[in-house]
Amino acid sequence: MKVRRRIGYLPETPPLYPGMSVKQYLYFVSKIKGIRAGDRRRRVYNAMIRCQLIEQENTIIRKLSQGYRQRIGIAQAIVHKPPVIILDEPTVGLDPRQIIEVRNLIKSLAGEHTIILSTHILPEASMICDRVTIINQGKVITTDTPNGLQAQLKISSGYQLEVSGDVDIILPLLRNVPGVISVLLENHSTTNSGKRHILKVACKSRSEPGKDIAKLIVTQGLELHELRRTCPSLEDIFLKLTTEEPLSINNL
Repeated sequence: MKVRRRIGYLPETPPLYPGMSVKQYLYFVSKIKGIRAGDRRRRVYNAMIRCQLIEQENTIIRKLSQGYRQRIGIAQAIVHKPPVIILDEPTVGLDPRQIIEVRNLIKSLAGEHTIILSTHILPEASMICDRVTIINQGKVITTDTPNGLQAQLKISSGYQLEVSGDVDIILPLLRNVPGVISVLLENHSTTNSGKRHILKVACKSRSEPGKDIAKLIVTQGLELHELRRTCPSLEDIFLKLTTEEPLSINNL
């Protein structure tokens, strides 16, 4: 019970009472969490401020959108100022604007609380979390920063290029650029100005040969329409660690 008192928890479905107003509900939660009567008003007010709920404090919960209900769920998790907050799929079922609002709210809590975020939405972990733990079939596979996972697994980043001209000339030359591991001619598209080729260039970890790649293409007489940095996503890293599926380089 001592440990539970130091944890704030938001399950996937917020534990709300739809017939209560926002303020009534948070007062109720503060009471059952053991906050002293003299401190409840201040704690509830602070939680509503942090979660931007002041304008809705007297609104009945059932009349609020799913985004506001998630905010109320987070407010009840922080009302007793726990050192640790556990959030389970906090953005499930939200529209794009609500997702951004809840993510920003979660990031604003960092520094005051240790936040443990459980999610299957891996880009969300990349946007919010400082460290990532990958769990497969109930076992912890690894824990590191997103960048640390990439370096640990020696997963290459690279570039995506869109060029026009004779790519047969440039392919072997690109493979000899220092830091380049491989060059793949992926596909081509036809525009009003002619055919354009898409190239995927994989590079060694911590190498930045983009300037040399661009210079080589231009000096060989090809037109460079786009050069875009790419790197493995957290999904790629997850698949690499948990399956035998080949790794693809996707733009974050």
